[in-house]
Parts: sequence; structure tokens; C-alpha cells
Amino acid sequence: MAQAVGISPALLINPNQVRATWRALQNALPKVTLYCAVKSNPYHSLFATLVNEGAAFDAASAPEIQALLPLGVPTNRMIHTHPVKAEHDLETSVRLGVTSFVVDNLDELWKIVPYRHDITVMLRLAFVAPDAPCVFSRKFGARPENAVHIMSVAKQMGITIDGLCFHVGSQAQRAETHRVALLKCTDIARDAARQGIAQIGRIDIGGGFPANYSNRPVDFEAFCAPTREAITEIPEHIRLMAEPRRAISAPSMTLVTRVIGRAKRQDETWWFYLDDGVYGAQSGRIFDHINYPMTVFTDGCGSPVNVLAGPTCDSVDRLGIHENLRELSLGDVIVIPEIGAYSIATACHFNGIATEHYRPRGHPINTTLAGVRVKLPVFASSRLKLLSDT
Repeated sequence: MAQAVGISPALLINPNQVRATWRALQNALPKVTLYCAVKSNPYHSLFATLVNEGAAFDAASAPEIQALLPLGVPTNRMIHTHPVKAEHDLETSVRLGVTSFVVDNLDELWKIVPYRHDITVMLRLAFVAPDAPCVFSRKFGARPENAVHIMSVAKQMGITIDGLCFHVGSQAQRAETHRVALLKCTDIARDAARQGIAQIGRIDIGGGFPANYSNRPVDFEAFCAPTREAITEIPEHIRLMAEPRRAISAPSMTLVTRVIGRAKRQDETWWFYLDDGVYGAQSGRIFDHINYPMTVFTDGCGSPVNVLAGPTCDSVDRLGIHENLRELSLGDVIVIPEIGAYSIATACHFNGIATEHYRPRGHPINTTLAGVRVKLPVFASSRLKLLSDT
């Protein structure tokens, strides 16, 4: 396909996969309201698909709120979850109509005071999954033992804290920490109520639901089993929420990229240069330590060790050392699935190489990749030729 019509690099979005993943998570957590996190993929078609599924959204900034409003998402279906906000962002978000916010420290409460009569607040707590490669609770989250004190100060300031929330980290293999954190939040809620400090009516278990980067489909039913077990111990008056991010956005997109150059370097290692790299859709190789699965379409022979690299002049734009990857030729195609999370969200114009701007095609493409007939729904870069049936 890429050789035939010159469409790479291109991202292909599959709305059916978005719907399937969303429904799988809903079925795995039937008593939990899901708020899809906008930050992981800002593409409007993904939002629109989820809106049609009746989704709610986690919008952690005023611009993310503004991106949802044209799609008809009411602000009562949004939560603003950034624990440390710029004052102008908070002011704008409240003005836009969002009424649910998050704090994790005493200083943040002072920002909330001017709006205390119009909003409610969740207190974010720090819990760390030991098997999560990406940990958020070093940057955000109050220590659980400080929760009651922070809620007590908030009460004195006239701020209503009616919820607790956490994020255990990304790509954990088990949800055991979700279970432990949820039960601890329940204990804290009981303590706060007993002391007359706060009435907790909701607990947000955050994200951390994994994507499939290992060619093993994610079984959300099995992954969420510890969480469902904990839910049976939660008082009925507490509403449960979650913020799936990567699990929804990662499988929604597939990258088509191709070889634009190659060279054998001093150590006799082949370097193959692609038209997309870490400044494009593959930033996750650096930020999230991801080794994406990929399919290579080539007629080349075996090569013991080689390096894939991106198109920029920066030495950091490397895509890893690969053993037993066949020797590639100019124009050969590499297809990388599970790349929708934090790819276009972090892509930039470094080195003057434009990032993709996506326009949907109304029909799938039927084409051939190295003799294999494929049919894919297409969203193409505006700097590339529009795709057409071949």
C-alpha cells in the first residue's frame, strides 16, 4: 500500500476497535462509570466514537474541555482531574461549566476557594503498583495517612471534598493494587465520616488498564477481577468511577511507515531509517519504554542485528536494536499496531518534519502489502496524498 500510493507515514484508526474495547471494559466493571481520558489521544474521530457510546470524559485542562464541547458532550459528563492546575486554567474550566475537580495538596486548596460554592473536589491519593513501568504517584497524590488532615483543612475553608481518587501506574500486569487502594479509600471515607470531616460519595480508581504491546490480547474480565472483588465491600452510597486511557486509545490506531534510507555503519550493523520516529507517532519508545509489536513487509533476507531509526537528524531518534530482522530495502513497509496512545498527542515539528494532520476517508481501502490483501479504514496525513482504492 505504502509503496503503491505513497501514503506513509499514516495512522489508520479503527472505530470498531474503539467500541469493542470500551464495551469490554464496561462489561468487566459493570458498577463503574468510565471517564475516558482525553489526554492520551486528542483525535476528534475517537472522541466522536466514544460520544456515540455514551461515554463520559476525563478532561484535565480547559483546552481538552473545549475540544469536547463541539461534540455535544455536556459538562456534567466531564471531570477535571489535574491535581496541580494553573489558576487561569481553573478559572476557564469553571467558566466553561465543569464542576468536578481534583487536588492533592494544601496549596491547591487556596486556588479552589474562589469557586468553592460552585464545584466539588476529589482528593487524589498516592498508591503505586509495583509492576507498573510508568508510575504517576511520585509526581501526584497525597500520602493516604495525610488524607483526613487535608479534608479537615478543606472543610475549614468551606471546600466540599466528596470524593477520593488515585492512579496506580500504567501497564501494570495485575489489578491487585487497584483492589488494595480501593479498600484503603473506603477506610479513609469511613474515618472522615466518623469524624464529621467529609461525606465521601465517590471513589475514582483512575486508569492503569493495560494495552496489548506483547501480541497477547488483554483479558479485561480477568484483569479487573480483583477490583470487582473489592467492589463487593464498598458501601452502596459510594459511586465508583474509572479513567481508562491507554487501554482505549492504544488499540484504536495502527501506524504505516516505510524505509526511506539505509546504511551499514562502522560496526557492520545495518541502520534502516523510517519516515516516522520518536518525534512522530513513536514517542512511546522513549516516554513509556514501549517496544511496539510490528509486522515487516519485505523480500529481504535475514540480518543478525540491525537498528531502526527515525527521519530526524537527532541521535536520540532511534527505534531500537532488532535481532533477526530481515535486511530491508528502500520503500519496504513496517506496520505497527497498538500505537494510538500518546502518539499524536506528543508528536511535534522537530527538525521541520511535519506531524500528521488527519482527515477521515469515508470508506476502507482495499490494497496489497507485499502480496497480502488487506482492508483497512484510513485516516491520512494532510501532508500526504489522499488515499484511494487501488
